[in-house]
Amino acid sequence: MAHPQDQATETQVTEPHVPKPGDADFIKYDGRRLSYAGTYSDPSKVVVIRSIEWITGKLPLLRRIRRFERMGTPMGQPFFSQALEVMGIDVTTPEEQISKIPATGPLVVVANHPHGLVDGLVMAELIGKVRTDYKILTRSLLTGIREIDPFMLPVPFPHEEDSHRKSILMRNEAMDTLKAGGVIILFPAGAVASSETWFGPVKEKEWNPFTAKMVLKSGATVLPIYFPGRNTRLYQIADKISATIRQGLLLHEIVHALNKPQSPIIGDPLSPDDLNDWQKKTREFMAWMRTHTLALGGRTD
Repeated sequence: MAHPQDQATETQVTEPHVPKPGDADFIKYDGRRLSYAGTYSDPSKVVVIRSIEWITGKLPLLRRIRRFERMGTPMGQPFFSQALEVMGIDVTTPEEQISKIPATGPLVVVANHPHGLVDGLVMAELIGKVRTDYKILTRSLLTGIREIDPFMLPVPFPHEEDSHRKSILMRNEAMDTLKAGGVIILFPAGAVASSETWFGPVKEKEWNPFTAKMVLKSGATVLPIYFPGRNTRLYQIADKISATIRQGLLLHEIVHALNKPQSPIIGDPLSPDDLNDWQKKTREFMAWMRTHTLALGGRTD
């Protein structure tokens, strides 16, 4: 007869079920969703974006997705760790910096946005080491995935139909998350960093004042995180030619980030008391917060 303690031990080591191809509960990722053309209604733009994606990056990413699926698709936080493993991306932020992440209470995590989707994956991995009551404000391909949907708060593109109404709903849900003591993760620039000229230095875009209003109204702590790096020069040139071509190259930039480490720098958390002087100066607060975050990486742009 098994001792109760032995039974408890057996229960503790039971691995959670992870759906794999062939399992009844396995849902294969639809490769057609691997595109940034989904939010466009103009057929000509859709064709251009999808064509560029097939030429520059879609096939290597689909191969990684199928490898991910063969390993089993975990639910929740383990999804991000496995995704980064399959992508060959090591997150090398030291433990002493990770310990700066507040374990409880309302928190707004802000960061610069040099890459795109990869920034969101890495951010989820970092914050998830401490707490999992977070939502990421994102426009990326990460939305609509069953396994991680509870972590995502979709941000509509300006060109989407009914984008204004969707933005209001998104902001309300973000505030509700903070009121419940949770975490909101966002990239206040709202767009990937780019150069101002074809061959000039890449600069972080200005930060949206909405972030300041959310922080100051909620009384949340703010945690700044700096991401080193930038997208390729091809992406910077495309940004100057056409927003459609730039959009088509986002998958290429994910491929470019494969098999390279990511080392975000985590700053010291800023308490509500630290932010009292900014209550009526939202634009100035965002400009200061942007400068403060970039300074973690020694940047002054």
